[in-house]
Amino acid sequence: MWHRTTALCNAESAHYGPAMESNVDYVMGERVPEPATPIEIAPGILWIRLPMPIALDHINLYLLDDGDAWVLIDTGLGDPVSIGTWETLLETKLQGRPIRRIIGTHFHPDHVGLAGWLQNKTGAELWMTQLEWLSARQAYLDVEDASSAQMQRFYHRAGLNETELRAYREMGNDYRSMVTPIPAVYKRVTEATVFEIGGRKWEPIFGSGHSPDHISLYCAEDRVLLGGDMLLPRITPIIAVWWQEPEGDPLAGYLDFLGTLGHIAEDVLVLPAHNRPYRELRTRVKDLADHHVERLDITLDTCAAPATGRDVMKALFTRELDAFQTRFAIGETVAHINNLLHKGALTRDLDEEGRHRYHRV
Repeated sequence: MWHRTTALCNAESAHYGPAMESNVDYVMGERVPEPATPIEIAPGILWIRLPMPIALDHINLYLLDDGDAWVLIDTGLGDPVSIGTWETLLETKLQGRPIRRIIGTHFHPDHVGLAGWLQNKTGAELWMTQLEWLSARQAYLDVEDASSAQMQRFYHRAGLNETELRAYREMGNDYRSMVTPIPAVYKRVTEATVFEIGGRKWEPIFGSGHSPDHISLYCAEDRVLLGGDMLLPRITPIIAVWWQEPEGDPLAGYLDFLGTLGHIAEDVLVLPAHNRPYRELRTRVKDLADHHVERLDITLDTCAAPATGRDVMKALFTRELDAFQTRFAIGETVAHINNLLHKGALTRDLDEEGRHRYHRV
């Protein structure tokens, strides 16, 4: 989860894993929209690209034509530039039609940061899975000192040093600074939900790993997939263990998600939340799965001798990392470690300094 573990950056920035581009077909080539000028990427689907003031410098949002209104997929960060861009869009670019529904793919601040602000401006309903809405509310509202202590304990056990731990103490709950108030009322997306929008039917595809209950949306008739953060073409979504669930195995969830996509049309148009729309989904899915297998192998090799989480992180992320990037890198590292622990391929001891040391079986 992102609460107190949230500054957006990547290994292109560190919000996501390493840059790992697949040989896919970018359907618009290098063309991308200007911030306040949407592009029609498919009939009845507008592509908006909002800038973000971070290393991962944009997010893709999508407006679905619903006749007399629009349905918005994700919102952007709750920052002044995004608010200014949305004010322009609402005034001049939506053909005089309101946004009736907002569908949040997951709770991260670049995806629901403006849900509250947009709801106040437009009266739109917010639709999310229950776990994602609850995660957003918890992350926004949590100001407990006990949370900081638990976070410190997790990162200490992972082997981070005092300088790194001090940086996280000083950050506090940075989720709040990147979102407008998360709406207190929402509508739940469930397994039975089918969105009928502008004559199209969109089925949700649920997946975990990057977040607790992320949804992608698939229109089988027109072969379009709104992929959110789960199927990015150039970078891998971060699959990380956070301090709130230290024994979690998000990598198993993500690999399971990749395995559920066999029913998707081979020539599907994937509309991701970052980078550019593309085809060749099967190539991308294989590359993403192979990437994690390779990183599991590196983790095992590093633990041939007893190793801390930080030792494994240095093997997986070989360049210098700043404090923000380290949070994501250690989370992804522990995700690979925990996956191997759950499989019985690693064991774990607590050393005299209170740090976990991992051993290959």
